[in-house]
Amino acid sequence: MKKSISVYSILLFLVPLVTLTVCHQMHASYTNIYTIPFIDGKVSVSLIGRQDYTIRIFKPGFFLYMFISIFFYFKISYFFLSNGIKNKFKIFGMLANFFLCIYIILLGQRDSSFYEILRRLAIIFYITSMYFNHIYLIKILRLSKFKKIIRFNTIYLSIFYVIIALMTILIIIGLPWVNPLFKYPDQLKNIIEWNFFLLTIVFYIPLSIMFYSFNDTKTLKVGS
Repeated sequence: MKKSISVYSILLFLVPLVTLTVCHQMHASYTNIYTIPFIDGKVSVSLIGRQDYTIRIFKPGFFLYMFISIFFYFKISYFFLSNGIKNKFKIFGMLANFFLCIYIILLGQRDSSFYEILRRLAIIFYITSMYFNHIYLIKILRLSKFKKIIRFNTIYLSIFYVIIALMTILIIIGLPWVNPLFKYPDQLKNIIEWNFFLLTIVFYIPLSIMFYSFNDTKTLKVGS
């Protein structure tokens, strides 16, 4: 169980990273515009994903990411339940991936402000959901450690806190973009978008290592 969660966690980092890297390189090759979007914000995630030459890679890659994410949340929910900790990971995981699914489906739909609004709302709700899902996971891990149900090095919690703090800063800076009436700089929006998503998936690296090396103080059966 723990090893499978570790595997799912590292895949949740690698699959979107590879997908975005390939699509970004393809976009650079086709346009001869070479950028470092984490720094210059010249292209958005959506821009490199919806091109005719990238969309057939971007959509399958993120659909795969979505399905892995669903399996991850079901696995981690069962893990904590089997250790006597009630949780809502299944609900929260399905909700976040529902918004991601809408975003992926609508990506590439052109010439419609309606689709653009839906896509914008979907990504806002997905970002919000993942932010709170990560916080909720930290809360459950702290509870597990406090009750001495599972053991792990507290350095992992410190790493998670740093990631969440950085995500919070980016959300505060990017919050005005939610208001469609506010003229928000595109490049700044793109920088925040790229770095926020990077932090979202980087979160899974220490999580994967932690679950790989987990030690239980006790293991309870579901319903016991």
